[in-house]
Amino acid sequence: MASAALKVLSRASKKLIKPLSPTPLTKKRHKFSLIEQAQTHTYVPFGFFYSNNQLGALCNQPAQLSKLLENSLSKNLVSYYPYAGHMKDNAEIDCNDKGVEFLNVHIDAPMSQVLNDQDCNVKDLIFPHGVAWENYSDYGLVVIQLTHFDCGGIAVSTCLSHKIGDACNGLQFSIDWATLTRNPNAKIIPPYYISDTIFPSPPNGPLDSPVVPSILDGCTQKRYVFSSSKVSELRSSVASESQVKNPTPTEVLSALLFKCVAKAVTANSGSFVPSKLIQYADLRGMISPKLPPNSIGNVLSHFSTHISNEADMNLPQIVSLMREEKQLFRTRDNIKENAWALEILELAKGLPPKKKEFDEYTCSSVCKFPFYDVDFGWGKPMAATIATGPYNKLFNLMNYKDDGIEAFVMLDEQDMSVFERDEEFLEFASPYANYV
Repeated sequence: MASAALKVLSRASKKLIKPLSPTPLTKKRHKFSLIEQAQTHTYVPFGFFYSNNQLGALCNQPAQLSKLLENSLSKNLVSYYPYAGHMKDNAEIDCNDKGVEFLNVHIDAPMSQVLNDQDCNVKDLIFPHGVAWENYSDYGLVVIQLTHFDCGGIAVSTCLSHKIGDACNGLQFSIDWATLTRNPNAKIIPPYYISDTIFPSPPNGPLDSPVVPSILDGCTQKRYVFSSSKVSELRSSVASESQVKNPTPTEVLSALLFKCVAKAVTANSGSFVPSKLIQYADLRGMISPKLPPNSIGNVLSHFSTHISNEADMNLPQIVSLMREEKQLFRTRDNIKENAWALEILELAKGLPPKKKEFDEYTCSSVCKFPFYDVDFGWGKPMAATIATGPYNKLFNLMNYKDDGIEAFVMLDEQDMSVFERDEEFLEFASPYANYV
């Protein structure tokens, strides 16, 4: 729960924002791909903070600020029309211009208090209550929240349905919306809708819509910052001890998190369990022909790094194995041999899921995405974030301002109590770096 000292004072408005012009009849149906039919109805929740100094006179004109964002959002939805529609069933969206929810709230605290609170749930006040990562809500396919702070600063959060697109789409939506706010006459490159052209719908009809509950009970999230100098130090250390001479920041940080979290789990359970780290990857630049960055859809697959023996749970070995798996992943046909799609088809046959041989950990990195390019006309965000959740043993990595990388670590409370004291981890990570 968020701190009792911080609360949403009022919801000034809840509006439906419709596309500025009607969606043509030829675009009224948006079909789901195989992966999207199997995707849960979760949201991709990103948030962006802007200070009162950036807003200037607008910080004292909340109604005008809201209207500015509402108008540009309406323009943006002309291109992003499926998000303003209604999910007809698990096979398609009726692009009926129903609109997207736009909420205004006020928090009785300065922005700095929310941003820098060590409780990640406090930061989640900028997201619509009960929406981020949920599998079902009374809201539509997009929910926007404009949060006003006592200091005059604001936060803009976007929750876009994962049934339509992935994190790449969620960010591009925000960048295009910000561009139209900055310049109403800007020419936006229309998104390219993949629909079911790459991963066709199942031949025997649509899949039953899955419901995988967000498992937050008993879990907690902590935020850590790795400065650029510490990331470089870790990369140099791993390179000197492994066959990987130029490990990437994501490789070394995900390996460090994997090792230290698994160590905490082992300490609490009393014995090491064979473990694997699952990492998702964007396929837009890997498949042939390559897809443009603004392709709308869940164009994803994953690869895994397996550790069977506790002796192999060391950074050089993890990174070496990770690089091998990544290279194999890049050389295979990720359409015909898409690991995610193949798992879905197996489940669609009604076969019982295979018994898990490994304890599973997941790392999702959005470090390559330009979150700090979301400029609505008052400059780059002073902070960007992702909502807490949605399940145990999850690490989210994203850039931290202009210096370093942020890690959001989701763990069982008992495991977190051991992990957060790990000396090897704290040699590189700081839990106390402030946004402002």
